[in-house]
Amino acid sequence: MPQITAKLNYLRIAPRKVRAVVDLIKGLDVDLAEAQLRYLTRRPAKPLLKLLNSAVANARQNAGLNKNHLYIKEITVDEGMKLKRYKPKGFSLIMPIQKKTSHIRIVLDELSEETKKKKDELIAKMPKLEAVKEKPADLKVEKEAKAEKPRFGKEKQIPSTQKKSRFGEIKTLGRRIFRRKAV
Repeated sequence: MPQITAKLNYLRIAPRKVRAVVDLIKGLDVDLAEAQLRYLTRRPAKPLLKLLNSAVANARQNAGLNKNHLYIKEITVDEGMKLKRYKPKGFSLIMPIQKKTSHIRIVLDELSEETKKKKDELIAKMPKLEAVKEKPADLKVEKEAKAEKPRFGKEKQIPSTQKKSRFGEIKTLGRRIFRRKAV
């Protein structure tokens, strides 16, 4: 069973920040890891998603493996070289700045036969896209029924002495008298 690797060198993000994202996807199936990275707002998520897609393409092209049968066996983040820069400070001082880089290595492996069968069964049980398209009328009816119900318990009854303004707030006689501007 071949292991598929992909590397990303000299990523201009500090390794500490990349490791925080890598810990979320370590050991996951490729599908779950891709979904996790796609909607994550952290900066390292986009390069990691490209690296994961590259590793999946390597698996498909070189070993003929199916994307649904892969998982992330190992993913490591190492420190790359540091770009050394200097920033001027007060009193003719200079302060060093280290712009850190990362080297990322991802290893994909194939799932066991039992896990493959279970996953294929789950995919077969999932509803097809055409079946979902047939029922939008039912969904609209449910949404309308939910919209009619009050959100918190009983709906408030407005007494006849109070009026509702155009902004939705309830005006009473006291509020009307003690406003700053004249009516």
